[in-house]
Amino acid sequence: IAQFTYRGEVHLEKKNLLNVIKKVSFSLFIVIIYVMGLYIPLPFAEVTKQYMEAVKNTPISILGAFSGANFTQISIFSIGLNPLMFSMLIIQLLSFTHSFGFDALSPKQVQYLMQFLTMIITIIQAALLVFAFTNRRNGLEDFEMILILSAGSCLVVWLCYRNMKYGVGASAPVILTSILNGAIPNIISNVKLLLTMKYAWVWLAALAIFILVLIKFWLAFTKAYYPLKVVNPSLPASSNLMTVPLGLNMAAMMMYMVGMAILTLPLMVGRYFSSSSLINNWVFQASFSAVMGILIFYFFTFVNFDPKEQAKSFRNNHYYIPNIAPGRPTQRYLNRLIWIIAFPGAVLNAFQLVFGLYGGNFLGNYAGFAIIPMNVVMITMFMGGIKDQIDTILFPYRYDRLLKDN
Repeated sequence: IAQFTYRGEVHLEKKNLLNVIKKVSFSLFIVIIYVMGLYIPLPFAEVTKQYMEAVKNTPISILGAFSGANFTQISIFSIGLNPLMFSMLIIQLLSFTHSFGFDALSPKQVQYLMQFLTMIITIIQAALLVFAFTNRRNGLEDFEMILILSAGSCLVVWLCYRNMKYGVGASAPVILTSILNGAIPNIISNVKLLLTMKYAWVWLAALAIFILVLIKFWLAFTKAYYPLKVVNPSLPASSNLMTVPLGLNMAAMMMYMVGMAILTLPLMVGRYFSSSSLINNWVFQASFSAVMGILIFYFFTFVNFDPKEQAKSFRNNHYYIPNIAPGRPTQRYLNRLIWIIAFPGAVLNAFQLVFGLYGGNFLGNYAGFAIIPMNVVMITMFMGGIKDQIDTILFPYRYDRLLKDN
């Protein structure tokens, strides 16, 4: 019996480890497909000089990379996940505000609605992109390019949904690959620039130290939380108050992904206005980006920790905050608390967003350095998220190893 039990434990351990390998391998397979698609050129595409100047002189390529798109090199995957970010925001808004009878929809109906919105936004963005990069109009060729771009975006979205079920990280591996695709050439060019300067190795060491300090800071800030003290009447009176952690930076990743997708729209529409118009003024664009960054950060913070739902949960479980009455007073207290504790994260992330997009206007020949902090933070966040998911699926394997050692 002992031998049979041991063999069963070994078999279960191998099965759990094999499950981890399968998930990681599936995610790598999706990344390979995505990278291949980035280098398949879009048929009939003849990129104009004006479009390339717009890409060079505006942050649209950065915005695209951080939202899973690639507007620099026109390929079948140029639109990528950008429309999905728009539809996610719309669905979250409808859910959070309980508008248009959204609460009455079943999860399957919500999924169909999200897919429909994604398709509509994909077609609109594909049309805007096709009309942006070529001046020569040919109805049939334009239709085919819009169709191919839409199909490519839908394929990327479908791959991310498959990765959510069979892989690791949902859309994170695709967006991380998109960021690295732009970040690595930028870092190489900046290193070459530093090597031409006097005391080059000192500057390189300073850059490396700056990046390490930035990674350490954002890792710590991402894990930082406000300890909300709550009374649990079911515990003994001598017990310490229960702590409900409220993250100070819980909405950062969604702010960047969704915010970047939203900010691409004004730049894509801006080409239809004169260069002197307000929408094409970089100061206005920077101000708009800062405001949108703060609003989106607060929105997803409230989505992650809804004061109304939390107050209801506290009341149903007979929890209460000391000196705060249950029900609406608790909801109002939590609402004020979220506005206060989320402020540092909203401002820091909005500043970093604006500096990454428009800091090059101040740095001149060193404009490439402006995007490095945002690249570092996003890569750190995405890799941290993927690592956490790998640790989660590794738990059964580690548990089996622990039992075996015991």
